[in-house]
Amino acid sequence: MTIKRRLFRSNMLMILLPILITAVLFFVMRSALVMTDIDRLSDTSRGRGEGVFYLEESSAVDPRGSRSHHVITLVPALFAIIALVNYALTKRIFRSIMTPIDTLVRGVHEISDGNLAYRIDYKKGDEFDAVCADFNEMAARLSDMVDQRQRDERSRRELIAGISHDLRTPLTSIRAYIEGIREGVASTPEMREKYLATIQSKTEDIDYIISQLFLFSKMDIGEFPFHLETVDMGDELDKLIAGLADEYRERGLTISLEETVRGALVSLDTVQFRNVVQNILNNCVKYCNREDARAELFCHAENDAISITIRDNGPGVPDETLTHIFDVFYRSDTARNNPSQGSGLGLAISSKIIERLQGSITAENAPDGGLRVIISLPLAKGAEA
Repeated sequence: MTIKRRLFRSNMLMILLPILITAVLFFVMRSALVMTDIDRLSDTSRGRGEGVFYLEESSAVDPRGSRSHHVITLVPALFAIIALVNYALTKRIFRSIMTPIDTLVRGVHEISDGNLAYRIDYKKGDEFDAVCADFNEMAARLSDMVDQRQRDERSRRELIAGISHDLRTPLTSIRAYIEGIREGVASTPEMREKYLATIQSKTEDIDYIISQLFLFSKMDIGEFPFHLETVDMGDELDKLIAGLADEYRERGLTISLEETVRGALVSLDTVQFRNVVQNILNNCVKYCNREDARAELFCHAENDAISITIRDNGPGVPDETLTHIFDVFYRSDTARNNPSQGSGLGLAISSKIIERLQGSITAENAPDGGLRVIISLPLAKGAEA
């Protein structure tokens, strides 16, 4: 019952109950007075012994004094009844309001003490029901915000640790080769040229890591510009595979488009989508340690979205690590048997790009072996699969 209805009922009872009780008391007292008058008249008649004087002398018995006495008694009784009824009803209404308020206050104290898992169990069906539901929703959002903040803080620490690790390796090599040149270890022009080539290669590695970090940071804060255009996903994949096939074949990976769709339009930044596919294929190159390494692409329509699956024939990853491979600097080296190649930011950047394109990216182990990455992108507005 709502508090509004309770107040209305209480106010009605405050008016009706005193009237009803007063009416009952008045009826009872009136009946008592009538019985008293009858008893007095009967006693008078019996005292005189002459019934003929009953009607004449009954008027001599004046009950007005007794009635006045009862009326005087009834008035304070009436006020007492009204006061008691009002007190009882007011206390009941006050309790129905204060109980949920105390519940809310307790919930606020629990949240302020750090117990973000606390929820209010209130199902009375009144106005406070919605307030308590909003409180629970607020607590859930606050808990999610704190969890997200902790994850972000952990990601920042991992980012700093990963950058430090990935920069230390090429810097150490550069320092060693420079010292070799200065100390005369590279005594021949061929050795010096080799040392300088290695220093240049390590410098390019550092530049690549920094550029990837810059790209990830810009995307993380939403300041990286995207140039969207409506493209046919089938045509885009054809051009993408045709442009990358020779490059990856030289690196030991055969890529092929096994299934595609035609006429499916999506809003895409083609350059960034190419980066996504290349980051996934680079992982295939690094972790498919076999002569017949291959990556197969499948594209098909699903309701209002396009699904692109990239499947390799590598060793896959443990199931417990599948949810982490898109984290910053996460490398499943134990599962994929590869030294720390790459920046560790490729899949994290891919996840950010797909997120900016309003899509989703997930990974799973294929039933017949290997890892497959599934990208889902929404169709352009007004387009049909």
